[in-house]
Amino acid sequence: MKEEFCSHELLFRPICVEDGAALFDSVSSNSFPNSLPLSRLSTLDDAKQWCADRAAQWLTGDCFVWTCRRICDLSTVGQVTLLPQSHQLALAYWISPQYWGQGIAVEMCQAVLRQASLSGYRGLIWAGVHSWNHRSQRVLRKLGFSERLNTDQSDVNEYVVMIGADLSI
Repeated sequence: MKEEFCSHELLFRPICVEDGAALFDSVSSNSFPNSLPLSRLSTLDDAKQWCADRAAQWLTGDCFVWTCRRICDLSTVGQVTLLPQSHQLALAYWISPQYWGQGIAVEMCQAVLRQASLSGYRGLIWAGVHSWNHRSQRVLRKLGFSERLNTDQSDVNEYVVMIGADLSI
């Protein structure tokens, strides 16, 4: 995976420990959904350790997390992740609540999917979204993901998209 790249308005850099402060600020917001796993980061040290763990996983190829900053002022807007799994990649992301509703999630995910394709990945991308998270469901649909029938009765909706040489993302 390409380490650093840009989209129209965002700069993508591999996660580092220093990103913990922006992560903690975001997950500590009253607007950040407490049912999301990142909301369990209860201290700045927890957030820095989470970032350190993801940075270590980048080096082993087990997980790729990019911190996304606006090019205009370098403020952190969120992070986007590609997690290699047995026969697919899993996509995950978070956006700082102050940037919700501005199209940033679509731009972040679109840019990462394009980078995966440019890096030679051909195959399935999977994403899981809580059934209450209508914003993320809309983001995935805008990116061309299709909802997969959920047979396990969980509150997570599954979405998939194939990427390859003819990627229009």
